[in-house]
Amino acid sequence: MSDIRVFISIEIPDKSSLDGPISHLRGVKGVRTSPPEQVHITLRFIGDVDESRVDDIEDCVKRAAKGTGPFEVVVSGAGAFPKRERPSVVWMGASPQKTMASLADAIGRNLQAAGIQFDTKPFKSHITVGRCRGPADLSGFFDRFGDTEFTRFTCGEILVMRSVLSPSGAKHTVLRRIKL
Repeated sequence: MSDIRVFISIEIPDKSSLDGPISHLRGVKGVRTSPPEQVHITLRFIGDVDESRVDDIEDCVKRAAKGTGPFEVVVSGAGAFPKRERPSVVWMGASPQKTMASLADAIGRNLQAAGIQFDTKPFKSHITVGRCRGPADLSGFFDRFGDTEFTRFTCGEILVMRSVLSPSGAKHTVLRRIKL
């Protein structure tokens, strides 16, 4: 089998709820916006993995999610990594941080036990809506959207996703759906 690029995520069902901030970011010099159809909350980024391991990844997610029922997600606020004054990634917030962090940590422990490499950065619940190439003045963006609630939804599943990179951008497809 061959390697595929994989991540584990929560889908945002009403992607149009982020049209306002994404549209605003398109007008900011130095910012490349995320395609609205691809916005999601990444629980764990795995990266390149042999395609034969997808069933193992699904099992890791299922075991991590066992006992977790559907929960409400609130998408609100805006920020940037590493910080607002020097943005590299522009994001919208997502809560409950504690619930999603617990899932992400459990998935990470299961992936590690299964010998599947993944990005071990601490989980921060967010939705990437843009990336900055050099300095970008986002003060107007944060003033306008910093305290806005965009959408609420019930998270009833976790997705194992494939990402195929191309010059025109990444294409995401669902490999597995794990019900909560």
